[in-house]
Amino acid sequence: ELEIPETDRGDEYGAMAKAVQVFKDNAIENQRLQNEVEESRKRDEASREARAAEQRAVVTNLADGLEALVRGDLTHRIAGDFPDDYVKLKEDFNATASRLAEIVGDILMAADQIGTAAGEISQGTDDLAGRTEQQAANIEQTAAAMEEMTATVQKNAENAKDSNALVGTTRDGADQGGTIVKDAVDAMGKIESSSKEISDIINVIDDIAFQTNLLALNAAVEAARAGDAGKGFAVVASEVRSLAGRSSDAAKEIKDLINNSNDQVATGVRLVNQTGESLTGIIDGVQKVSTIVGEIAGASAEQASGLVEVNAAISQMDEMTQQNAAMVEENTAASRSLASEAA
Repeated sequence: ELEIPETDRGDEYGAMAKAVQVFKDNAIENQRLQNEVEESRKRDEASREARAAEQRAVVTNLADGLEALVRGDLTHRIAGDFPDDYVKLKEDFNATASRLAEIVGDILMAADQIGTAAGEISQGTDDLAGRTEQQAANIEQTAAAMEEMTATVQKNAENAKDSNALVGTTRDGADQGGTIVKDAVDAMGKIESSSKEISDIINVIDDIAFQTNLLALNAAVEAARAGDAGKGFAVVASEVRSLAGRSSDAAKEIKDLINNSNDQVATGVRLVNQTGESLTGIIDGVQKVSTIVGEIAGASAEQASGLVEVNAAISQMDEMTQQNAAMVEENTAASRSLASEAA
């Protein structure tokens, strides 16, 4: 370091030396100040570099963390040391990632539960759809069977009605036959006075037997048409035909014997009386059959009416079941869509 001489002199040289010393001291102070400024600048620059490095490290860690989140890696956490000023940022990021992982976990669990429930609903609606379709098919078959049964019962009701009318006609014929027999008995009483008259009356009895046979034959035909309900009536008709046959045979025998004995006329009267009694029994049987056939006709009509109502109800059930089947199909499609959306 250069020393300034003559600074202790009291003349002009000394003043000049002192002034130079002042310049020197000022220069040294300026140099010192400049050095201090340079050192301060270097320290500041180093500090800025350090802070910039810290910021780059923070940004790099945050960028890595955000990139992991973008990839869907919710387990990534920032593990490096952060400067004190950025520790809160690290903690907030890690807390946010943890909370996001919890939320997404809850969402996944809920979605899995929704998917499971939707799958169960879909399976249930599939089963329900199958059962509903089977039920619809069964109801449709039942409706068809009920329609056939209704037609059959209605036909039976009509047949019973016709049978009732025929039985009424037969009863009227039997009543007429009874009246004829009564007249024949009265005539036979008069025939006793004369063989000729008896012969004429026997002819009348013959005719009556023939008509009775026809009536019994017609009654047997109508009994056969009536089916099971006409079995009893068929037996009665067979008995009537038998009685009519015996009456005819008796009349023939009377014709053969009328010239030999009036006692045979009495026998003819007795046979005619028996025929009258038989016809009376036939009339009573026909009346009972008429009552039974009437009850059958009324019951068949009521059954037909009830079956019509049942058929209407089944048709309504069929329509409602078809609508239910359509709704089940819609629910099945909706549940499958829900399961797909959950997945």
